[in-house]
Amino acid sequence: MTEFDSHELYGKTLKEAGELLDKYVIPVFRRGRFERPEMEGTGFLIEQYSNIYFITASHVIDAIKATQSNFVIAIETQMFSLSLANCKRTIETKTEIADNQFDLAAILISPENDYYELCKKVTIPSSKVLINHQFRQVDMQILQGFPSSKNKTAKCFDSQNKHFSGALWTYSFNFHMDCDVTQFNKIPGSSYPIHWSKKINGQKTLHPRGCSGGPYWFIPNKDKVHEHYLAGVFIEYYEKKSVAFVTKIDHVIDLINEFDA
Repeated sequence: MTEFDSHELYGKTLKEAGELLDKYVIPVFRRGRFERPEMEGTGFLIEQYSNIYFITASHVIDAIKATQSNFVIAIETQMFSLSLANCKRTIETKTEIADNQFDLAAILISPENDYYELCKKVTIPSSKVLINHQFRQVDMQILQGFPSSKNKTAKCFDSQNKHFSGALWTYSFNFHMDCDVTQFNKIPGSSYPIHWSKKINGQKTLHPRGCSGGPYWFIPNKDKVHEHYLAGVFIEYYEKKSVAFVTKIDHVIDLINEFDA
């Protein structure tokens, strides 16, 4: 098999995997006085302990709070607000803004929420969360999110019907094996350092602004893309260093456990 054939086959597999996972990825917006939504990040819903939680990056909530806007998500083009009253976050104690270490936020979705059944349809089941799973190798690592450059409000928002139809992006990367995570104020083992290639096969990689809070998946065997597992949450990208960080899903579960503390 030639290198071209190998890349082409990988691209087809990536497309197939992306189509399986697309339904789980949810855009996050801020919406202020004029009801005009602006893309702020990405998130997803997971099921744990028979409850549903919306997960995103903690700094996404900071950005929305700073503009005194509503926290809005879109599922199947329908846009609606989520209350932050049932939100748990990882924050810096002194400043009460997002921490650099984990950068996570979880919002409990009440069964009384008008959109609960809609949320339930696109919730990642607990069986697909990478807890108590170990693999000798991971053939594919996938990040999905809504990059801001491809999701301008003027093009994606139907102001008449209040619907959003945006561009979801699927990326694939590898571990940054030589990364000294302490240079980025990370505790070793708390996150996955990812080597962010600025170009892949000669094509420029789309900037991930807007993808913060997006789900990061492991596919152990590329021949079995239906066997995919949620491994973490994408939180940040250092462009000059060509490295990005994904907080491990274990820390999401730790945050969810605080709801019962």
